[in-house]
Amino acid sequence: MGESVVRSDRPHDRHDRHVPTDRQTAEEWGGRIAVLRDPPPGWFALLGRQSSDGHLCHLDLNYHLGRELVAIVQTSRPVPEHHRVKSSTTPESQLSNFLGNSDRLDPSVGPAPIDAPPTPGLVRLDGEAVPVEIQHSLGCLSALVPRLPGQQGYVIVTAPVEHWKAVTDLVLRRPAAF
Repeated sequence: MGESVVRSDRPHDRHDRHVPTDRQTAEEWGGRIAVLRDPPPGWFALLGRQSSDGHLCHLDLNYHLGRELVAIVQTSRPVPEHHRVKSSTTPESQLSNFLGNSDRLDPSVGPAPIDAPPTPGLVRLDGEAVPVEIQHSLGCLSALVPRLPGQQGYVIVTAPVEHWKAVTDLVLRRPAAF
């Protein structure tokens, strides 16, 4: 028996895929991006991005301690009206995402169960206390800061209860800070 060979006309140059740096992603974003004012010692952030119809609409700073995902700070902005695919996140969807990605919930189970009605709280953004409603699920919390000063968009912060105080003091950084 002979060997079967699969051929493709597509170029297979593995160098043709450009993965933008954090700075390039931040510059593409153009606006300010929410970050932790003072991340605890040992925490580091990985920047993730999500686009809809080619429009960069969400930036996630995924904070880690070693291999453990300990928080997500998502800066989002609306998708232009003429785009056919809309994209929005909520504290509940971000909570499910965090629980699945931190191995606290099997993603095949579906959305995270909300433990109780939202409770009032505060998130500091650029030194200003912003009232928020905090969602609770499986020992983790998530809250939406609905407006950003000087630009369109919102922020959702999500973390386990034990890290909540550390992740609710945010600042908005310009792209040059990345």
